Amino acid sequence: MFEIGGKKIPSSLAELVDPQRAALLIWDMEYAIGPNAFNYKEMLPKLQELSALARRIGVPVFYSVQTAFDVVKEEAGVWVRIRMKRAKATDPNQLLQDKENPHDREIIAELKPQPQDVVFQKRRPDAFVGTDFDLVLRSKGVKTILISGVATEGGVEGTARSARNLGYDVVILKDCVGSRNRELHEMALKLMEQTFFDIANAGDIAAIWDKK
Repeated sequence: MFEIGGKKIPSSLAELVDPQRAALLIWDMEYAIGPNAFNYKEMLPKLQELSALARRIGVPVFYSVQTAFDVVKEEAGVWVRIRMKRAKATDPNQLLQDKENPHDREIIAELKPQPQDVVFQKRRPDAFVGTDFDLVLRSKGVKTILISGVATEGGVEGTARSARNLGYDVVILKDCVGSRNRELHEMALKLMEQTFFDIANAGDIAAIWDKK
């Protein structure tokens, strides 16, 4: 550990992800989102193993689930425009034709949350906007968030930046994040790496946690 002004600051990956200070966030791995990632099949077994290990050693596991605002009653104009672009719609009323299937918002069976895990609803590609995520993390004494899931250029990066701005250490699990767009995924990873986020593979974390 480094020390300055009475603060102890992790000086190694092992100190950063120590189970006494860490939490694992699995971002948007529900049926409508996770399986669309180009690297979904590679990510899945690693996430299964790492989440199971986290539970065994007492690391809290969090899941986010996307919940959209009602486009007529609640949604902000800027996000109406974004949703139109995603849907290739020329009129916002076209968005009303989309009918949600509740199954789409279920977390995939292979990563089914366990009773001790925390599942939270969020509206934006940022775990801290409009949620109690920060409060729950602090109540559990979490200081480092390990981020996994889909999409790298969306909620993964958005959450990572907010987390760091709020004073959390962040570790991006390089081989456990993905996107339907490989180019955007690689750009986001490169940007986070070059803006000094800690980046690690699931195997790096497992090797440290297995010793606990």
